[in-house]
Amino acid sequence: MNSMTGLRIPVRLAILWFLMSGLLLGMGWFSDSHAVTIYSYIDDRGNPVFTDAPETIPEQYRAKVKTHEQPHSVTKAPTLMQSVQQSIREQAKSLGFKTIKFDIDGLSPAQSRILTYAGSIALVLLGMMYLSKSQLIRMLGFCLLIVLGIGAPVLMYVSDGGPMDGMKKKAVQAEQARQDRLKQVP
Repeated sequence: MNSMTGLRIPVRLAILWFLMSGLLLGMGWFSDSHAVTIYSYIDDRGNPVFTDAPETIPEQYRAKVKTHEQPHSVTKAPTLMQSVQQSIREQAKSLGFKTIKFDIDGLSPAQSRILTYAGSIALVLLGMMYLSKSQLIRMLGFCLLIVLGIGAPVLMYVSDGGPMDGMKKKAVQAEQARQDRLKQVP
């Protein structure tokens, strides 16, 4: 039982799953990089009030609200997942691995990431389908593969730099042109 042939199929599947999970963690699957908007106003007593929820601002102060953008790195400490990702990256560098950029020509960076992750997950699901003896696990892998096949193109369509983003920009331009024409009418 020194070789992989002595291992049962579920153990092989677990090993494959952990390897692919580590790959996905290392690629930044769970990263969170959003800016935070802070709203401020001066109340009746002259005190400055700060909030990140605009719905909590009373009506009488809404016209005087100032917004402040705070970058992600300033407002939040790294999450546990980001710390794990950083640790994996550092260990990989110490072992001599290089960071891989997954930019695909003709696609935006967001679309490239979606396609890369979808491909990685599809490989895990295919491995799960072919390495398992359990009919239930095979069916689960097949169903998840179908969901992935439907979800990945939808995510690519609505991602930053995708076709929907371009349509939104054209709609804003058309609305701006319409507003300009309305201003010119006497």
